[in-house]
Amino acid sequence: MEFSWKDLAAALETGKRAAVCTIIKKSGSVPREVGARMLVREDGSITGTVGGGIGEHEVIQAAVASIKEGKSSQLDYSLAGEKGLDSAAICGGHFTIFIGCWSQTEDLELATAIAATLNDGKTHSLCESLPQGEISTVERILFDPAGNRVVSRPAMTALPLPDAVVNGNKKESSAVQLILNETSGFLISEITLPPRLVIFGGGHLALPLVEMANWCRFAVTVIDDRPEFSNNERFPLADQVLTAPMEDISELYIPGANTWLVLITREHKHDYILLKQLLGTEYAYLGMIGSRRRTTKVKQRLVDEGFAKAEIDNLHSPIGLEINAQTPAEIAISIMAEIVEIKNVTV
Repeated sequence: MEFSWKDLAAALETGKRAAVCTIIKKSGSVPREVGARMLVREDGSITGTVGGGIGEHEVIQAAVASIKEGKSSQLDYSLAGEKGLDSAAICGGHFTIFIGCWSQTEDLELATAIAATLNDGKTHSLCESLPQGEISTVERILFDPAGNRVVSRPAMTALPLPDAVVNGNKKESSAVQLILNETSGFLISEITLPPRLVIFGGGHLALPLVEMANWCRFAVTVIDDRPEFSNNERFPLADQVLTAPMEDISELYIPGANTWLVLITREHKHDYILLKQLLGTEYAYLGMIGSRRRTTKVKQRLVDEGFAKAEIDNLHSPIGLEINAQTPAEIAISIMAEIVEIKNVTV
């Protein structure tokens, strides 16, 4: 699974220390982008990845050593050393990893506060001082969207913070920003809500789709009007499971550019009822399952009733990438593949 700040908070609740490994610079061919993170626990178990292979193995070893010593570090890695075709080093690139050591005694409050921000839908910023020379301790501040300090570790008042840090603003649109000056360095990270996937319909297809969306770190909501198909026991990996009539779903989810909508209901009349409420709202993706004949009828009916043809034409239906999927699991793969493709092209 991908890295999550909630996993860091959970790791510190049960263990004394953990390490967050972040790619802060790269050159050449490297499997992951700047900002990719991996959580390493005291026992060497991980969540997330910085690329796999030999390079990642070395990062894990270094992170476990940092955890034992309680020190943070910056390390450079090369993927050009090994020539075997089974080696990740065949990529030939270089990357710099910031291994930040987090401790239960000093950082649990901060990690818990970061995890809590994921529930309010507002982007916060985490500023971390980078280890320099013999200095291996890291100071951290969590800023709210207005640039106010929420939690600090420690106060960081002794450091010459750049204006971008003091104001809680980043000059770049990337998930992380590296700020360097003559005497110090900082990493500013956006703490954002994961993409929200709202699944209308709790039938057979919803089961593997929820699981795959969870793997891809989507916050998943399942909505169905039948209690036997909309309960937490059926969908333990969903963040929210709701039983509600399809005729009024306006209060059940939050429209927005980070919201992904999937219609996999049991009847086309439900798709029609839902589309009448969803069209014209803000979303990143809107997909509807069904044969071309079935979906064409639904879309034409909406056009006849005055809904914008351009938006209806952009409806992903039939849903999913064309991979000749047959089983619910295969169809779920095609749906998530289409969603991931669109998400990663637009980020």
